[in-house]
Amino acid sequence: MDEIILNQLMTAEYSGRATRPKPDREHLYRYTHKEFLEAGLAEIFHENTKLTKNTNRIDDRTTSMFLTDETMKYATHRINPDYKGREVVELHEPNKSLETDVADAIRQRRSKRSYSGDGISRQKLSNLLYYSCGITHTQSADMGSESSEMTPEFRAYPSAGGLYPVEPYIAVLNSSGSLDRGLYYYVPKDHKLRKLGGENVCSRVLAVFGEGSGITVDKAAACLMFTAAFWRSKAKYGNRGYRFTLQESGHIMQNVQIAATSLGLHSVPVSSVDEQAMEDLLDVNGVEESIVYTGLVGVSAEVEDDE
Repeated sequence: MDEIILNQLMTAEYSGRATRPKPDREHLYRYTHKEFLEAGLAEIFHENTKLTKNTNRIDDRTTSMFLTDETMKYATHRINPDYKGREVVELHEPNKSLETDVADAIRQRRSKRSYSGDGISRQKLSNLLYYSCGITHTQSADMGSESSEMTPEFRAYPSAGGLYPVEPYIAVLNSSGSLDRGLYYYVPKDHKLRKLGGENVCSRVLAVFGEGSGITVDKAAACLMFTAAFWRSKAKYGNRGYRFTLQESGHIMQNVQIAATSLGLHSVPVSSVDEQAMEDLLDVNGVEESIVYTGLVGVSAEVEDDE
């Protein structure tokens, strides 16, 4: 396969380049494979999942299955674990608008590392989750479908193929009086929480953060933890689905920061966490589901939060 691609490169036109004639094969080989010289796994993976006119890194057979096969279409609408049987914690209806215009929120957005130790109200948490990763639109079901499970639902962020492999968890570190400290899973479909653990989990959450970050983690109101069920995206897009999943987590975290700013809250994305310890805390195995992004949200050390 590499020989075919190399021959294609050798016969391609080099429009816009000053080099004439075309470079010799040995020089071209060294140039096109420079990414693999003493490269790390991340570089090799990135190079091998690029989509170019000469390489198709997405299997058309699997992508078409998700569009035409009724079983696959049905499965994609039953992807959320929901933790049935766990205690349900209701959230208030999200407000129709936030405190700050989106243009102002984008200008004001900063990564804030100092918090007051106060919790945030259930209403603010509802708004934060809804505008970060909630379902913002539900499309009418196809006339030929008899199942409500087939009703397309769209969230506040883009997801390749509408597969939504990123799972949202939240640890309430400081209570506002309207929501107990503990570990929760956010269910976008019903805009509610499932309680997964009590306040004893909070000390374990604090322990996964690295030292020297300058973040007052213990005074943050909540820790947002996003995991990825990679198989959901890879089933359709192959290895390139891994890329899409990481991109998706970035979309969500940016929403978190913009929504937090609009709500008068501080937030910061965090990468210096013990991911294996966090996966143990969430009871995910790190393979089928693994942590991909973590962030903190809290009240400014200078401003009191309203209940």
